[in-house]
Amino acid sequence: MDARTVEQVKEWDSRPFSGGFDALHDLADAGFAGAVNAGGAWLFMLNGRVVGVFDGDVDDFESASGTAYEAPHSSLPLLTVMQERGGETQAKYYTNDTPLAEATDTLSDKKFTGYVELSENVLSGDYYVVFHGGRSMSVAFVGESEQLVTGDDAFERANDEVGIYEVMDVDVDVTEIPEPGAAGGNDGSAAAAGTADESPTPESQSGAGGGAGQATGAADAGSRTQSPESANAPTDATPTEAPGGGGDAPSGAGAAGAGGRQPQSDAQRDRSGSGSPATGAAGNQSQAEGESGDGAIADEQQWRETTAIPSLDPERSSERSRTSTSASGQPNKQRSTEQQRRSQRKSAQSTRSQTGGADGRLKELKAELESRAEKIEALRERLAAAEDERDDLRQERDDLREEVKQLREKLAAAKSAGGAAVDAERDLNPQQALDGTNLFVRYGSKGKGTLADAASGEATREDVNANLKLEHHTQFDADEVAVDGEAFESFLHGSMEYRFVHWLVTDLLYEIMDTGRERGMKDVFEAIPEIDRIELRGMVTAADEDGETYEESFDVVLRDRMGNPLVVANLNDSRDPATGEMLGSLVDAGSAVGQANDELSGAFQVTKSFFEPAALETTEDATSGGLLSRDKRESFVKLSRKRGYHLCLVESRDGEFHLNVPEL
Repeated sequence: MDARTVEQVKEWDSRPFSGGFDALHDLADAGFAGAVNAGGAWLFMLNGRVVGVFDGDVDDFESASGTAYEAPHSSLPLLTVMQERGGETQAKYYTNDTPLAEATDTLSDKKFTGYVELSENVLSGDYYVVFHGGRSMSVAFVGESEQLVTGDDAFERANDEVGIYEVMDVDVDVTEIPEPGAAGGNDGSAAAAGTADESPTPESQSGAGGGAGQATGAADAGSRTQSPESANAPTDATPTEAPGGGGDAPSGAGAAGAGGRQPQSDAQRDRSGSGSPATGAAGNQSQAEGESGDGAIADEQQWRETTAIPSLDPERSSERSRTSTSASGQPNKQRSTEQQRRSQRKSAQSTRSQTGGADGRLKELKAELESRAEKIEALRERLAAAEDERDDLRQERDDLREEVKQLREKLAAAKSAGGAAVDAERDLNPQQALDGTNLFVRYGSKGKGTLADAASGEATREDVNANLKLEHHTQFDADEVAVDGEAFESFLHGSMEYRFVHWLVTDLLYEIMDTGRERGMKDVFEAIPEIDRIELRGMVTAADEDGETYEESFDVVLRDRMGNPLVVANLNDSRDPATGEMLGSLVDAGSAVGQANDELSGAFQVTKSFFEPAALETTEDATSGGLLSRDKRESFVKLSRKRGYHLCLVESRDGEFHLNVPEL
């Protein structure tokens, strides 16, 4: 069988199985619905009937022991057998075109045997309606956990679904359970038909007989194994039959007897088409064979009509059986014989169970306890996994709530800063907005404090900052533009680029003066008062060792009035630390710009996080002037004896900027 099918069956309630055919008959008497596994062979039962055997045959269970798995619902063993056996697809329907209820009614009316599967384009689960002779049962496996739903609930759920269902036609053969010691088929029974204990069947009778009385007795005895139709045939001898003669009977009479000495009526002789003894004997033989075959078919048809497969209601099954019997006017002798055999077998088994019943029951209870313990442990593991998943989902929910809260606060701040942003005619992304923006250092009055006055000690920080303005100029109409839904001016003032420039022109000069580092930071100190224009996402002319010029890009370029680059900067606006590769790229680009522009005084690397040790090592390697260097300038990259620039590392924390290298 398919490994997935075996795995599903082993999830049913299990108990030990032993006793071979006797145990199978016990299960049949109890109306068992489920599966039995013994030595690798699988046997499936529905309401006590064997409906499928896989990976072996019924003879493998003669004296076998193994495990019995009781299905949680009677539909499951029948569905499992049908799926394992396979069948033919009769049709596919879309539920909106042909409702499931309409299709099942039609299949029931046509005495359909097979199943309907609704699973294609259905997300909630897999739904089945199983049919046998027109009777149906419903079962469903719902959700990712494949929760089992059966009966009316399963059908109602399936009928409410939208999807494609498939009608599968599958034959189901019912296998009789042999009596103990009868494994190997029914040939042994046929071979013993001529013994004194059993009457011969019509097929096994010979022409040698002992008179009319013997012929009549043989016919009566043989009726026990014939179909109900042949059992009602008349027993009077006909002219075509040889009188009881024994071994002296002629060969013609012997041939007629071997063909089955079935009594004939006049009407039957007329239909045979011949009145001669030879022709009549041949006609009797053909008729007996036909009646025997028709009887076997009738028996099977009668069982199909009288057995409520797969009805779940025993009362309905009994009622249908009684109705069928009364309609035919004949008792089901085959079932009566089976009941007698079962009664005899139970009587024999009751004697054996008096000595071994207690031990067997004890083993069953132990096995059941072990099985339940395993299930409890599995449930505990599933519970622990579910609790872990629940905790993870709660944490994820809390994180999402916090993120939503921050976004709402940001949106509220944007609306308060510029309510027109929502009604802006254009919406730009941050890259587009910064590419088209320049900043300018301007003063309210040149007669009041300027950065040059502060550098010479002629103005205080307060005077200069009150007079200084950081204005912006854009290549677009800033009043009609929003940046990711936020007013442009609010976005610009909150950007890392703008805040870095504001810190450099309003704070850095005074930090250098307060720490007495004017000489150590000489080039940057002298360049700050000369800053006139700041280009965001700017390009600067650079030169290689051969003097060939090209363009280098930086996040921020601070220029003087003539457009010469004074300071360049790259910004790391992520939570990841600044790496050695970042500093290496800045040193290479800054040195190339310094080769083409004597005015370059500083190159800044700004990070919102921190600097990795590799970044600090790169900075130290680039700014060490050698053991014999007499240069007093701090963190200085020398390009020639008189030319170079300061390499500065800045950290941004909580909206404030701190110069880490050189340390002030």
